[in-house]
Amino acid sequence: MPLNRATLIRISTIDRCLQNRYRRWTINDLIDACTDALAEFEGRSNPISRRTFQNDLALMRSDRLGYNAPIVVRDNKYYEYEDPDFSITHLPLNDEGLYALNSALDILRQLQGFPQLASSIDTISKLNEQISRHTGTATPAMDMEHVADYRGAQFIGAIYDAVRKQQTIVIEYQSFKARQPEALVVYPYLLKEYRNRWFLIGEKATNKAPQVNIFALDRIHSVEIDNVHTFKKCVDFDPEHFFDDTIGVTKGIKDKARRVVVRIDRQQAPYVESKPFHKSQKVEQRFRDGSIQLSLKVVLNNELERLILGYGGHIEVIAPPEFRAKVAESVAKAAARYIGHNHCPDSPEK
Repeated sequence: MPLNRATLIRISTIDRCLQNRYRRWTINDLIDACTDALAEFEGRSNPISRRTFQNDLALMRSDRLGYNAPIVVRDNKYYEYEDPDFSITHLPLNDEGLYALNSALDILRQLQGFPQLASSIDTISKLNEQISRHTGTATPAMDMEHVADYRGAQFIGAIYDAVRKQQTIVIEYQSFKARQPEALVVYPYLLKEYRNRWFLIGEKATNKAPQVNIFALDRIHSVEIDNVHTFKKCVDFDPEHFFDDTIGVTKGIKDKARRVVVRIDRQQAPYVESKPFHKSQKVEQRFRDGSIQLSLKVVLNNELERLILGYGGHIEVIAPPEFRAKVAESVAKAAARYIGHNHCPDSPEK
């Protein structure tokens, strides 16, 4: 039985509520608690239906996951555990429950940078320990790429809240070129992750014309709510679709997508077709030598150039001409480091 992360968050929330014997829980109370827990993750409130809630209760009460939760209704109104010491985190799970929870936990482990999910993560962590004890192994079945101890991760929760609540913030930011950090008043619009780095997309209060600024979280030293400057929206920034035509995070308000044409050799063509550079990717032509010609409709930026350069001699930019010339210049500079030069590293200092 597949158990998605939304179901897991709802179940752990219900379990946490019913363990609190100092409050009486109606169906509406539990639905609200589940809705709030999901809202913290999704960034928007979508009330769960009574049918979904009843399905969750049925799942907890059943043996499908091995819970057999003794959930009873008192006075035809209040939900509670008949056994006050019961918790789903205290039970051995059956094989189906272990499989379902392992699948969901592999994904949920990646969300631990969000303090808003701390209570659910706590329950999930206990379930994880339970699974490890039951199976006798802590070996994961999924290894999602992430950076351990990522600098700036501690600010994800605060910035996430500010984006959701549309609160102006003050960040202490030090770019790679700056010698000292500077305090910036920022209107936060979006948190975006790209290749294991997090970025805040926002706008400086000092901007004279509408534009978006990009701040890498690993360059932020502190974040505080600013109660002086009123939050201002950027009418030209749509967080849901702004990056639809972009690879990476580098894009200005006025940047428009361009038609980019590349040719991929026979060796790399299958990989690029199975994992497209971008959702706009189309195969325009197939050649007898096994190579293919692709087109993309994307913004020209540094991330696109680095992606193409990463394929070395397996790729050729056909159009647009100015982008072809830029990539060719980078390739020439790289080649110059190898052609006609013997590798002779400097002697280490003594």
